[in-house]
Amino acid sequence: MSQTRVVLDEKHISKAKEIIEQTGINTYSQLFTILLVNYGDTLVKSLKGSNE
Repeated sequence: MSQTRVVLDEKHISKAKEIIEQTGINTYSQLFTILLVNYGDTLVKSLKGSNE
């Protein structure tokens, strides 16, 4: 398994910690993966302005 590191800007750490505490997610990596897998397509469509 290969890995890629993601840097979380300090201004977003409190929000990430809040999500982790409320959901039981264990790590920032797990949080990022869950968000990417579940909401990545929605994010792309939203940024492109697509309402499909």
